[in-house]
Formats: sequence, C-alpha cells, structure tokens
Amino acid sequence: MDSRREWKLLEIIGETRNFFSSIGIEDARLQAELLLGDILNIERLDLYLQFERSLTIVEVDLYREHVRKRASGMPIQYVLGRASFRHLDLIVTPEVLIPRPETELLVDLALDHIFKSEVPRYLDLCCGSGALALSIAHESKKAFVVGSDLSPSALKIAGNNADRNFLSDKVFWIGSDLFESLNFSEFDVIVCNPPYIPQNQINNLQTEIKNFEPRLALDGGEDGLDYYRRIVKDSVNYLRVGGSLILEVGDGQADEVTKLIDHYGCFECLNVVNDLNDRPRIVTGVKKSHEKY
Repeated sequence: MDSRREWKLLEIIGETRNFFSSIGIEDARLQAELLLGDILNIERLDLYLQFERSLTIVEVDLYREHVRKRASGMPIQYVLGRASFRHLDLIVTPEVLIPRPETELLVDLALDHIFKSEVPRYLDLCCGSGALALSIAHESKKAFVVGSDLSPSALKIAGNNADRNFLSDKVFWIGSDLFESLNFSEFDVIVCNPPYIPQNQINNLQTEIKNFEPRLALDGGEDGLDYYRRIVKDSVNYLRVGGSLILEVGDGQADEVTKLIDHYGCFECLNVVNDLNDRPRIVTGVKKSHEKY
C-alpha cells in the first residue's frame, strides 16, 4: 500500500479486503471498514457517504500500520483498542482477555438471581477488563459490585473502563489472587470466567489467541481445572445462604466442574446452561443452608 499515491476511501477498502481475503482473514471487507473508520474517526456508513474522498499521506500511513498489525494475527479488538460487550464500549489491550459474546450469558444469569437483600452484592473474580462487573453495575441500578484480579494491569484497564462508562462509583476493584486479599463477604452472586485452557493445549490455540491474549488469562493448569478447584472450595465462605456461584467453563469441562461443586457438598440446584451455539458453557450452583451440609 503505497502512501505516495492517491488513495480514495472505496479504493483502499477494496484493496485491503482483497489482501485480507488472500491471507485467510474472515469478514475481510468488514474488518477493512472498521480499521479505516477508526483512523478517520467516522462510522462505517459514513465511509460510503464519502467514498470519493482522498486520504492524506498521514492517514494512509496510519491505516497501513493498522492493516499490518491485523495481518500479523493481532485481533482486531487489540488493533482498535476497544471491544463491545452488551451495552458497554470497553478498552482492551493485550493485558486483558477480549470479552466474548458467550460470556454475556453470565450477566443474564447473575441478574436473574432472586435477591432477599435490598442491595444485591456481586463479586466478579478474574475480572480482566471489567466486562462482567461493569455490565452488572450498569444493568442493576442498586447493585454493590466488587471486581478482583491478580493483574495490576488488568485492574487499571478495568478502572479506566469504569470511568469511560460512568460507573466508577458503582464498582470496587481489588488486587487479589481469587479470594486471597478479599475483605468483603456475604455476596449474593459470585461470577467468574477463569483461565480454563489446559497447559498442553495452549500452543494449539488460534494464533490470534496464543500469540496475543495474556497467558495468565488462559492457563488453567495441567487439566484446565486449577482455578475451579480453588473457587469452589473457597466460595462457600463468601456467599450468603441461597447465593449463586456462576462459572463459565471450557469445551468438555461442564461435567467435571459440576462434579467438583457437588463433591464439596455445600451447593444445591446444580445446573448446566448452554450458550447460543448449544454448547455447555456455564455451571451454576446455589449455596445450601448450614443445616443441609
């Protein structure tokens, strides 16, 4: 892509679409449009209202750098520096996992919990960009929400996302290895999308994932279940009786995580929820009263 020649919007979109298609990038035209719209700070529709517009040399150079990054395998969300999640626009960088559409179901389940308390209390473990905590805070006006993560970089991004979405006064952020540094308890709901990829499978993931997303957010230990063991064991000390534990799981893990929860004997109403692709994606349980242990 020669910045010394004149490029019109429609022409450069077509050129990029052909290039992306040739290297196997899906939705090539859409991605070209998103990248160019980001450089020009305009919506996709406006690209076609201005299709005869010529790009400046600076704009072509900036766009070419976007294209180079995407062609290297960098996810488009990292190139753009943002991702959509439910009703929120979130900052994302390679320090945090890109929030996926299937994770939105955790928010629905958390908000569906029947509360006995006037101010429902939520905990989002391994909060990353803050997608779950912030969505809950945004959609539950009375909620008290805590987000925790081991990564200082992730917590900084989560805090910036709270500012960006005018939710800074609704979510508390805590640096903690799961429950280790947590000084709150008696939550109505604990949600978590923990690292769950078995170590020996990480190198088999798509290039976009294994080369760009943070390993800390992927590595679930030898069998992918390390975090689930710790969460299930300790969560009972942080949930109210009748409170819900809601966990996203990887492919083929729902049965094992259900057995883990059942093994500790502190939860009832165990349930597996399928995602929009009809894959078992979430395991839930409700804390029993002490008399039932």
